[in-house]
Amino acid sequence: MSLTFESQENQLTPLTGYWCLPAEHFGSVDQQVLTDLYLPLIGAKAFSIYQLLWQKVPNKQLISERESHSTLMSLLDMDLNTFRNERVKLEAMHLIKTFAKSDDLGEFYIYQLFAPYSADKFLNDDILSVFLYEKIGETQYQRLVEKYGHSQQVLDGAQDVSQSFLSVFKLNDNDLLNTPATVSNAQQQFVAKTTQKPFIPAQQVKDYDFDLIESRTTDIFHVSKDSLLKNQELIYSLHEFYGISEVSMIDLIGETMNIVDNTVDPEALKRVAQKRFEGKANAHARVQDTPLETDQKPPLRSNDPNALLIQRAKSTNPADFLAEEKQQRNGFVGDSESRALRTLVFRQILNTPVLNIMIHYVLQIAPALTTALMETIANDWKQNGVKTPEDALKRINEFQNRPRGKRRYNQAPRKIEKATDWSKVKSKPVTTKDSSSAEQSRQEMLRKLRNKDK
Repeated sequence: MSLTFESQENQLTPLTGYWCLPAEHFGSVDQQVLTDLYLPLIGAKAFSIYQLLWQKVPNKQLISERESHSTLMSLLDMDLNTFRNERVKLEAMHLIKTFAKSDDLGEFYIYQLFAPYSADKFLNDDILSVFLYEKIGETQYQRLVEKYGHSQQVLDGAQDVSQSFLSVFKLNDNDLLNTPATVSNAQQQFVAKTTQKPFIPAQQVKDYDFDLIESRTTDIFHVSKDSLLKNQELIYSLHEFYGISEVSMIDLIGETMNIVDNTVDPEALKRVAQKRFEGKANAHARVQDTPLETDQKPPLRSNDPNALLIQRAKSTNPADFLAEEKQQRNGFVGDSESRALRTLVFRQILNTPVLNIMIHYVLQIAPALTTALMETIANDWKQNGVKTPEDALKRINEFQNRPRGKRRYNQAPRKIEKATDWSKVKSKPVTTKDSSSAEQSRQEMLRKLRNKDK
């Protein structure tokens, strides 16, 4: 049975079954990498879901004996929406793949579990390393690099004197020539079960001239071609997020290159690209002694503000769009905003024009971008099939025209305390007995005070 993303998500209920299928083994080293490198990116809730799914891998159970999602949600103390929103983070990080299926017992999900990347592969991946750098900052990032770095210098000049397998262990010659049937059958089963681990593909930017960057950087700065090709994905990623032109990218590579071996320095390239963007985005927010005169661009001729907004959304990269929106509001781009936006860009949940519409909308209802609010809106738009900026504006309009009782994206339930109706409070009448008792108490107090002064 084939289901679209929207329909299968709508059919997920606490009673929907699930089945965990490991694609790889998950060991203690994987656990360490998951905690150090993945936890800052996916957060504690998604981390808990991933750990629990590994614990729920069946041990000789039949698929007809599967549990329902209510079991997971009870153990995790999560509602359905929270579970779904956190699960997609695991999918985006390629820690799990989700499949929908049905049988005689009804609909159920299959969660195929993948081990995390090795530390070397993670830190060499341009998108993941940039994502982690943005999340934890330069100091913590450098500590992790030092923790997982391996120096090979000690092996310089050393001779490999290790023994081979057959020089140590002896096997039956007949078994070597004719593999036993039991072993052959087992090998075929494991080959059939082997699954290619998914990887994060390089962003394909059709209108970006990488050949120009390659030829100019090799001619001017003598950067090695192998180094450029190794960092091609990083160059595309920085262009996609910051909108860095070919000429500017050539200048950045030359400024940050390793002059010892004429190679691209990816960490320096990321750092300088970010600082240049933040300096450019927040230049208008700094106090100037003398106002600068700038040439005003002629406004686009259109009577429809939505048409102007859509045109901007389609022609501007997210970083510049955020900077323009902030400048219009006399604000500045904060570090957390830059990280929140970059997170969505690199996860490729929404395309650039739709993401720009989200930026415009969020800044109308909040002073700054936040990860929680943007992920909430992104989930809503994804589940409602928003694919173009026109779709996004239509969805916003639908949301804003809901009855007042319907909750908005950024609304939280308000606690209303019942005030005291003082008109219904009546004073207690004073009786003669009460008055006499009060007078006696007053006289006794005065007597004690006079005796104290003597």
